Amino acid sequence: MMEPGTKTHLSRPVLSKAVLLAAGLGTRLRPLTYTVPKPLLPLDGILIIDHQLRYLASQGIQEVVINIHHLGDNIRQHVGNGSRFGLKVGYSEEPTILGTGGGIKKAAAAFGPETFVVLNSDALIDATLTTIMELHLSTKARATMVLRKLTDSDDYTPVALYHDGFVAGFGTGQHFFSGLQILGPEMLDTLPPAGRPACIIEDGYRPLLDTGAKVAAFIHQGRFNDVGTLARYEQVKRDVAQGRFHPLV
Repeated sequence: MMEPGTKTHLSRPVLSKAVLLAAGLGTRLRPLTYTVPKPLLPLDGILIIDHQLRYLASQGIQEVVINIHHLGDNIRQHVGNGSRFGLKVGYSEEPTILGTGGGIKKAAAAFGPETFVVLNSDALIDATLTTIMELHLSTKARATMVLRKLTDSDDYTPVALYHDGFVAGFGTGQHFFSGLQILGPEMLDTLPPAGRPACIIEDGYRPLLDTGAKVAAFIHQGRFNDVGTLARYEQVKRDVAQGRFHPLV
């Protein structure tokens, strides 16, 4: 039996709804983000948010809610209703920034009790959502995190795994969280009430794990570029320009 929020195509589960996190202040990319929100920074002729929306559409997503705060009107004016991306796009405005957990909680209210995907607006990835959803369903997980192997140069928070591959905790381990995730209604029930600032790790995943709930880990070995800092932004621009990561056009 499939979870709510999925549909089938050739008997394969496909997610249809997504939250795109775009409310961040982009402080580590200043001065670029004083007047331009991070999702609207260019990558070799295409804006970051254009890439993310085209990626979601290519993966079968039909409906996206974008949370906005810093220069949010700029994002709204650029994306519009999403029709040129083949999507239905709505917005979750945050007069006070709510963090990753609070932002997801507020934005996903539009989906009801459905399973949905969450993608950071500043993290490019080429993972296949159908494959991740198959893992999510087969393991009966309450949430699925897309992880990558840590390298010596990475400064991300480590994620620990049990021997069976499920997420054990945070702070130690050999992997890090890409930000791409599949969430069910249990995560929304775990997070603090809507409107309160919250962190998806501290206020979502940790309490969920404390209940004994299963959180699956999908290890992604393909392309991933985090545009969170000036150095990483310059790197992803080089990767795109040199063909190591192809924006979807």
